[in-house]
Amino acid sequence: MDTSAFEKKNGKYYLKYTGAESYYKNGLLLECIQHFKSFMKGKLLDLGCGNKPYSIIYSEVCDLSIGCDLPFSLHQDANVEFKCYAEDIDKYFEPGYFDCVLCTEVLEHTVNDQKVVANINKVLKIDGNLIISAPFTYVLHEAPHDYRRYTLYGLKNILESNGFEVLSILSIGGTISSGFYIFYYSITKIFFYSLKKIGLNQIHENNFVKLVTSIPEFIFYKLNISSFKKKLIKNKYPSKNEMFSSLGYFIVAKKMKDL
Repeated sequence: MDTSAFEKKNGKYYLKYTGAESYYKNGLLLECIQHFKSFMKGKLLDLGCGNKPYSIIYSEVCDLSIGCDLPFSLHQDANVEFKCYAEDIDKYFEPGYFDCVLCTEVLEHTVNDQKVVANINKVLKIDGNLIISAPFTYVLHEAPHDYRRYTLYGLKNILESNGFEVLSILSIGGTISSGFYIFYYSITKIFFYSLKKIGLNQIHENNFVKLVTSIPEFIFYKLNISSFKKKLIKNKYPSKNEMFSSLGYFIVAKKMKDL
């Protein structure tokens, strides 16, 4: 996914129908990032940025943005400023250099997540903002570099133990959403595997097939986006249902102290 996955209407960005692998999850993440746009300021580090899809948003409010991704990233066409491991960012940037760090769906792919968060603390200024998301009830992805999942408590704990104060926590769906996505993803995988067995190896790359197989997820997104926006506006803490099972969590935190 890159900036071409989005389109702008009336001053707001929307995910195109075929813009991402998971329309539902990425659509909700896009809503979160736009809602908390005011926390992006000054110098911003987009950590684990891939093709920098959100640069189209933060470039409107930041003085400087730097993208950082893995040397062996699956996003081979990524045009980023730095290629290094998230565990090593303190070797490339001075302490307190950034005003904001954006880190979406990255932490689960790092070998040492504690060190990554500690290093984010190092490169952020005091009172700097961290905008981060990570999956909870979600399928294997970007294998073999997919190492863990985070409960709300686990993600909150790793931030607070590394000098951050959590300002907002949003759940990316709840039990029904995570159940739907895993069922939908599994059925889609079985469907394409069956076609592959009869010789249709590249059918999953056909645009028409993509359009058709994405319909259930698109409808599910449309059915849920209104209630999700209300939770964003109210800054509503995840319910018991959303803590029991969710596709993941989106957190805005502030650096309170150096380690």
